[in-house]
Amino acid sequence: MLDEAAEVVSVTAAPWVGLLIVTTLPYRFLQALFLDQLIEVGEKAPQYGNLLGGTASMIVGALVLAFWGRAIYARACRLAYSRGVAPGRETWRVPATALVSFLLTSSALAIAGYVSLFTCIGAIVAAVFAGLAVGTLELNERVSLIEPFRILVRHARTSTPFALVFVFVCAFFVALVNLAAAFALGVWALGALGGFDAPKWRLLFAPDNRRYLLMLFAGALVAIEPFWIASQVVFVRKVGAQERGDDLRAWFDVLRRAS
Repeated sequence: MLDEAAEVVSVTAAPWVGLLIVTTLPYRFLQALFLDQLIEVGEKAPQYGNLLGGTASMIVGALVLAFWGRAIYARACRLAYSRGVAPGRETWRVPATALVSFLLTSSALAIAGYVSLFTCIGAIVAAVFAGLAVGTLELNERVSLIEPFRILVRHARTSTPFALVFVFVCAFFVALVNLAAAFALGVWALGALGGFDAPKWRLLFAPDNRRYLLMLFAGALVAIEPFWIASQVVFVRKVGAQERGDDLRAWFDVLRRAS
């Protein structure tokens, strides 16, 4: 399943992975900024309500943009998995009902994730259902407050979603190490050129620089997100999600081209 997800990512790399990254970067950057501000003010946080509240408001707006980007990319993954070729303009046509249902479930799970951030089990469960929310996006065919959550529960009855969380936790640390190595290599390369203050750059990209570490964490999350979404879409398709009209039309298009 992970191999198939990697193939889907390679098929959707241009331009849909780029769209996902562009729509996700503001949210991850603002998350890192908020944590940096929170750590900076420490126990005096109640005195900086305007500062923290302003950043939190920007996070909410960026989160909606990130959810929209995830919905578009999830549809791209679903079409690519069905066809075996890169999807075209039809990727933009995410059904309104599916998008609204996805915003509902993802928002609720984002809140649950933040609340349970310091509890290991709660964070894992929130991550499992957040992944299923994007994987089951287009299974929501009617507006309902309860049905989207029922669909999530129905797909969470196997151990595979929990295994995927474990795999991507490992992938996060691998991406983190690779990003750190890339930055270290870049600083070394710049130090070999003239006109750069190499010692200052080494201080900026040092492990004891809190802001650098926060940006590394944000970058690692952005790096693994396309694979995370693709794996969720592949999983949902494999457990027997019903084929939609788009899939049948795509299948006929493939047969027509082959003939």
